[in-house]
Amino acid sequence: MTNALFDMPPEPKPSVAPAVEEPVIEGPAVAIYPLVPARSFDQPFTYVVPPELVGQLEVGTIVEVTVGRAARVGVVQALDVDAPPGVRLKPVVRIVDQPPVLPSLVRLAEWVADQYGCARTVALALVVGPRLAAQARASAVPTRRRQLAVRRLVDDLGGFDLTKRQRTIAAQVPVDWVSLAALLLAIGTTRPTLGKLAEAGMLAIEERFLDELEPIPESDDIVAIAEASIVGQGSERSLVELTAAQQAAVDQCAGGAPDDPWPDDPASLLVGITGSGKTEVYLETIARSLDEGRGAIVLVPEIALTPQTARRFLVRFPGNVEVLHSAMTKAERAAAHERIARGAARVVVGPRSAIFAPVRDLGIIVIDEEHDGSYKQDSEPRYDARRVAFRRALSEGARLVLGSATPRPESWHGIKRHVLLTERPGGGRLAPLEIVDLREHEDEYPLSVVVRDALEATLQRGRKAIVLHNRRGYAVALHCRECAHTFRCPRCDVSLVIHGRIARRQRLTCHHCGHDEQVPERCPECRSVEVARMGAGSEQIEKLLEERFPHQVFRLDADSVKTRGAVGEILDAFAAAGPSILVGTQMVAKGHDFPDVELAVVIDADMALNIPDFRAEERAFSIVSQLAGRAGRSAMTAEHARVMVQTRDPSHAFLGYAKTHDIEGFLARELQQREQFGFPPYGRFVRVVISSRLESHRDQWAQVVADGMRTLDVGRVLGPAPLMRINERDRAQVIVSTQRAAEVAAAMRRFLATSEAARRKVDVRIALDVDPQSML
Repeated sequence: MTNALFDMPPEPKPSVAPAVEEPVIEGPAVAIYPLVPARSFDQPFTYVVPPELVGQLEVGTIVEVTVGRAARVGVVQALDVDAPPGVRLKPVVRIVDQPPVLPSLVRLAEWVADQYGCARTVALALVVGPRLAAQARASAVPTRRRQLAVRRLVDDLGGFDLTKRQRTIAAQVPVDWVSLAALLLAIGTTRPTLGKLAEAGMLAIEERFLDELEPIPESDDIVAIAEASIVGQGSERSLVELTAAQQAAVDQCAGGAPDDPWPDDPASLLVGITGSGKTEVYLETIARSLDEGRGAIVLVPEIALTPQTARRFLVRFPGNVEVLHSAMTKAERAAAHERIARGAARVVVGPRSAIFAPVRDLGIIVIDEEHDGSYKQDSEPRYDARRVAFRRALSEGARLVLGSATPRPESWHGIKRHVLLTERPGGGRLAPLEIVDLREHEDEYPLSVVVRDALEATLQRGRKAIVLHNRRGYAVALHCRECAHTFRCPRCDVSLVIHGRIARRQRLTCHHCGHDEQVPERCPECRSVEVARMGAGSEQIEKLLEERFPHQVFRLDADSVKTRGAVGEILDAFAAAGPSILVGTQMVAKGHDFPDVELAVVIDADMALNIPDFRAEERAFSIVSQLAGRAGRSAMTAEHARVMVQTRDPSHAFLGYAKTHDIEGFLARELQQREQFGFPPYGRFVRVVISSRLESHRDQWAQVVADGMRTLDVGRVLGPAPLMRINERDRAQVIVSTQRAAEVAAAMRRFLATSEAARRKVDVRIALDVDPQSML
């Protein structure tokens, strides 16, 4: 095994697709990326354009080509490239009947590959759409797909003998062809019901090509709400009257001032206290973009992408919004991608992957809750959607608005245009924050008596409360009091977490590999029955609260929302309930707007600080401040609004800033500390994780990576250092602190390509992470 991290040749020019013995075809040459997810295909291949396709190709066209003797789908990377002399090129077989990739997205995918060290074909899978990406992984050439569709055949339903329900359903079926499955979900009916209407001659149901289908129009009640709520026309329309501060924020984010440096500096950082109306600023800025004939992308953290959030965009821009989310089926994702590519939806709302949506004439990108760590992908390609958004905005001449009540130090330092919102329009105010010293209530943990009394007083006043405990499960560990045995995962170096509120049904679960087993009655080491449940999770908090406040408690965490639509159902139930409590993990702090929430409680503020990460204090400050913002958002709750934070160390610096709502002070202190150590934004980290089932193989390859990094001389190299074992794989990491992250990524990319076969033989995996969000 040799160290190939350095002394590598420059990036190769387009390769030549090996030809078979066929007649020579004359024509222009083009560079094409065959969508093969392997690092050996990390460059375009040169093909010849046959006469029948001359003039029909452009950058981004989806084509069929042959690789070896296999048919593959490919993306045109460049036209009229120089063909290698004396080489017989393979021809492009045909143009695939799929919307072409925008040329700007082809270039964006290449940039992602260069910045984050993944193969270009892997990055291209982000922009070609879910259907092509899946078919490329399956080594298949896509075909034009069909789907059952429905449309209404008649305009006048008066001549039909229908029940009131049937008439309502028939009226909601569009006259254009739409997806049958999507319509059933949209209007809440069944296929037999539509089948009876089709038998009566009112509807047609048949298979149609996907590209012939129109998007489902927004339901009549949504459109009616939108029409009734809009004030004014054109770029001045708004669901509510903007305050002077909001209007000024729109003007700054939308640009237009003579000294505005846009498009060289497209970014604005919208810093508004919770409840200050940042979403209204987003909506109005998007409206201006649409008035100019340009589209919009809105990124929202996945756990904050609730029906309540989506509804605000659907209401404001009826019939013009596509909402993407993880609960969509593959077919729904593919259909949504194709609608966006056709221009049927000009506003796209979704999580980080929505930054690659094929929106033409992009005018604005909005990133809500820009501090959220979920904008960083944790699997290859490990891109940061915020950096990708800046790149896309810069290349397409679009605006970029990043919004947060608690912005990242990187954003506060790096973005020069700060737009501030310091007041709540609806008469609400920031609730005062009270510190509860757990050292004085140790026997009462996890719910001190002062917190219990505050919850009771809040419910008695007819108001609501939100309780945050950022730990899933019932208890964090199972421990034997006799021999000190702790129940650990057999495949990972972590303790098993107890799940389940009923003791006899409780399970021990690993949150890393999924290992699951019954909670034993006795210790397997000493046979003692003295096995204790240690610590508390959100399930235990829920149980304790229900014992005191029966039928008034709702729980929101990853375990309670495993079914499609569960998040919306829980939030809707909490909103519709009377005096009640919402308990859960960080999901309860994400952008929810309940006017009758009066009290917010953090069960254990120290938990976030017990992680060996330079971002730990930033995250702790953010989550406390974000949760505090859920209380007192309206005039009805402002008088008694309060935030209670339990901690064993009231002297934490971040708590002082949170108590006074001093965001700028916290950021100034955090930046000063990071500058001393060269931490982001004053430097960047590149993390390489090496794993193997054999410790010796892990150590050998980790040392190769570390030695290669040191030879490159691109910054300070830390490691290799061992990490905890996950899923029966020993792990180690090498961290590079550098100002030249792109160079490190390029070197690692070449190394991973040249060592792929050798690593596969010994089952060694290497993961490259530029700008990691965690060092664990």
